[in-house]
Amino acid sequence: MDEKMQDYLFDLQGYLVLESAISDEDLRLMNQWVDDHWEYVENPWIGEGENRQGRSRWIGNIQTHTYNIENGVNFQNIIEGGEIFEKLIDHSSWINLVRKYINSAVNGLSIHENFITVRGIGGYIHIHCGGHVPLSYLTFRQENTGEWMVGQINVLMALNDIGPGDGPPVLVPSSHQCTEIHPRLESNGKGLVYDGITGKPAGTAFATKEVYLKAGDVLMFTDAITHGSAERTNSGYRRTVVYRYSPRFVRERFNFQTSEKLLQRLTPERLRIIQPMAPQRPPETSAS
Repeated sequence: MDEKMQDYLFDLQGYLVLESAISDEDLRLMNQWVDDHWEYVENPWIGEGENRQGRSRWIGNIQTHTYNIENGVNFQNIIEGGEIFEKLIDHSSWINLVRKYINSAVNGLSIHENFITVRGIGGYIHIHCGGHVPLSYLTFRQENTGEWMVGQINVLMALNDIGPGDGPPVLVPSSHQCTEIHPRLESNGKGLVYDGITGKPAGTAFATKEVYLKAGDVLMFTDAITHGSAERTNSGYRRTVVYRYSPRFVRERFNFQTSEKLLQRLTPERLRIIQPMAPQRPPETSAS
């Protein structure tokens, strides 16, 4: 698509679909990682029953995690999962768009969160976010001079086909520009960030649009748009990878500490994204 058309649609809709953004070989490697760690999909928590909630298992520096049990299993900090996930940090299919819309020349660039999600039948995410929410990472500005300022961009990568009944992502197009509160995100006249009241899948909410993806497609959207996921009603599992990019001033969401081994492996370009502000330490001095 012509770059000006992409810019127009992203400004208007709040999202873009990048078709065939990921190669078949990269898809194979990521799906193989999931297959190799399937034990953690089936048994992600330490303990049984009520005692298991919040007691994550770890795979090195990768943490099993969920926001709510219906969301499925997240493998948080997946950049520690090997070379294929390092490659995604500055993947050529989307990194230039991300840099432009966040305006990295002015704001720098960081990754706020990075994870794999595996979600089975009955899984979904509630509706959340929107232009009414006064959070810094939900900022969306585009000046007529061409200067963008987007506070967060989500890059959702489909590892398998996601169609009707597969729990597709849902969006309310253009809601990032809307100051009116979505009906499901209003409580006592105030706007909510997240629908924690109805307990319903995002796909049942007013004005939502399901976005269907083929394996290898990418849904790139501002986190300011009202979004979530429809309930998965088909058998099997939905597999996605999500990298969430922000200006360098937005710190890593769960404060995962990047391993020294990974820091040493990263290219200079990737290191500037993963560690956009190098730690400041006093100079070493010899003992007197």
